[in-house]
Amino acid sequence: MKAQPIRNPKYKIKTVTDLLISTPITSYQLKKISGKDSSTSSKNYSPLDIRRVKVALNNLDEKNELNVRPPIINVRMAKGGTGKSMVSANLASAFAMLGYKVLAIDGDPQASLTNILGVDPSDENIQHIGHLMEHFEGKRILNINEAVRPIYPDNMLDLIPADITLTQTDSWLMTRMGRDLIFDRLITNNPDFFNHYDVIVIDSAPGTTLLSYNLMAACKTILAVAWLDRESLKAMNLLFSNLLEINHVYPEKNLDVEIVANGYHPSYRHCKEALAILAESYKNAMNENVIPHYSGFVRQQSFLTEESKGPLVEQDPTSIGGRVILDLAKSLLTRYEITLLGFSENIKPLLR
Repeated sequence: MKAQPIRNPKYKIKTVTDLLISTPITSYQLKKISGKDSSTSSKNYSPLDIRRVKVALNNLDEKNELNVRPPIINVRMAKGGTGKSMVSANLASAFAMLGYKVLAIDGDPQASLTNILGVDPSDENIQHIGHLMEHFEGKRILNINEAVRPIYPDNMLDLIPADITLTQTDSWLMTRMGRDLIFDRLITNNPDFFNHYDVIVIDSAPGTTLLSYNLMAACKTILAVAWLDRESLKAMNLLFSNLLEINHVYPEKNLDVEIVANGYHPSYRHCKEALAILAESYKNAMNENVIPHYSGFVRQQSFLTEESKGPLVEQDPTSIGGRVILDLAKSLLTRYEITLLGFSENIKPLLR
């Protein structure tokens, strides 16, 4: 039996007009295009509705879906505690809110992304990405759809979840020849599933493991989340050494990195110092958006004791944190060449 979507968020007209990005539109035009008249609730626009409006405004055809590999955003850091799972979950939700079909993959045995998006790994029979890689490599029957948990309806946000058994994947990878590119081959050889999405967001485990190396090797650009402290600055050096190693072994990959600073507070001296060092050391790799130290992100982490209500940007897109996440997602549309049925919204980044 196919799992039912966990949530179907709805947004007000004002929020929707902000999400349309490149095409200014009035409330009247929005209602006319979407077919929603004034008698319906103003908070009645789902991610799929937003997608349909963008398709109509830009004269696109949903039937002309591109059969190309979607861009992969691998959210990564060499140490834990930097907020990468929070960023992964919020970015996945933000892209869906912007009208893009998103596949989120939890590549961390701690399953933080899985929990934030609303799936309890302790209460379900999880098929994680390690299982899929093993089935694929062993040429066994592979039904990726059975592993998917729909978060939003209509494939607007789907999740391949994780649980603690994902730790066993490294032991299995140790026995495989050509193990570095198994995940890469899994995507390439299953286009009917993966190419259905506009973007893939991965929450990768901290540290250097065979699985995290595998997930990195399938990407073009790593999204590094740097918490503004000295330990994250040290971990950045380790992350860059990982990239250099992959590029040395597979020069055609030409992996690079985009850095987003997280946890900024103007009253904390160490935040200002860490941000200044990052900006000086990695000037050409820094994203222009800085995620603040915001209480809404902290409250989002209460999933360990209660049912998750979803990422902050889904719950409150107009909050300080929600707006920053949406701005970050918009900047990554261009950086990662994410398109809607081949159409680029062409968000011009701020000068670095």
